[in-house]
Amino acid sequence: MDGGDGTEIWLDRFARRFGFGWLARRLPGDVPPSYLYAVVTIGLSEAAIIGYSLANDISLIYAENPFFVLQPVVLLGAVYGSRTLSRAYDRVMVEMNIAERASDPGPLLDPIPSWVPWAIFVVGAGLQLLRAFVALDAYGVTDIIANFVVFPFIYLPIVAQFFAVYIAIEFLAPWRLRRSDVGIHFLDPEGVGGLRPLGELVKKAYYFVAVGLVAYALITYAPFVSTGWEVSEFANALFTGLWVATIGTVGFAVYTLHRFLRREKRTEIQRLEAKRRDLITDPWDVAMYDVPGDERERVEELRRRMEQVSATKEYPATFSIWSQLLLSIVIPKAIQLLIANT
Repeated sequence: MDGGDGTEIWLDRFARRFGFGWLARRLPGDVPPSYLYAVVTIGLSEAAIIGYSLANDISLIYAENPFFVLQPVVLLGAVYGSRTLSRAYDRVMVEMNIAERASDPGPLLDPIPSWVPWAIFVVGAGLQLLRAFVALDAYGVTDIIANFVVFPFIYLPIVAQFFAVYIAIEFLAPWRLRRSDVGIHFLDPEGVGGLRPLGELVKKAYYFVAVGLVAYALITYAPFVSTGWEVSEFANALFTGLWVATIGTVGFAVYTLHRFLRREKRTEIQRLEAKRRDLITDPWDVAMYDVPGDERERVEELRRRMEQVSATKEYPATFSIWSQLLLSIVIPKAIQLLIANT
């Protein structure tokens, strides 16, 4: 997956189309074009809306909702998250020795098809423009700028990049691993088949989404605490829907890896048991079976191997990872309920 040192993510290539690659080469240090794109475009768009509002005596959104300042912060965090998770994914593939273990490692080493972020961007921009046209009569000038320019063409590429990486971690990597010939590391001392690195990455990716959900809850609900207004049922349903959807992504990753572990574990036990049966007389009769003297060492070795395989857990994480993940899943909804019912 792109994003490591010396490589680039899709947002870097997108930003180069607008001259941010040229600008990055002329600045000191090694600043990726994606960071420059986010800082410059978000800064200019916010400055333009604030400037127009002040010049025309229009109430600033930040005066009505101070938590709206979290929006550009979350967007910058999304760029950071995209690069951080991409680098983490590359490290996971190295730690799991995918390049050496898979006959065709390409789909796992680079799981994001080039069309995925473009598809997210195009579909998201189309839906945003459609929503903006529907509500056009209620918009002022700043609303038109935000909904027809800033949201679909400045913010959405950042969102598309993050969710492309998130989809790769929560959907594509587990699915492709299950369909690959990588197999399970049954000698893993942690007893999770060597999948702990990927299990931890699934948790880490959700952490970024959880932060975004908390920020969304604050932006949506916190201003209404002091005014006494009620948040619409649509807003409540939208937040709950997003929260449930994110849980579904984690659930898909965990369930897919669980099925992979379970399948590989059962297949290996059956293979070892078949070998052991071939060495035993009357292997189906516990009262009558016998092990020839010259095969006893071999049978004992197969028994130890089956115990090693049987001891492997069927879920790709340790208890500490599960407890941290469950806590991070609960927090966004708990904050939303706390604010909404204050």
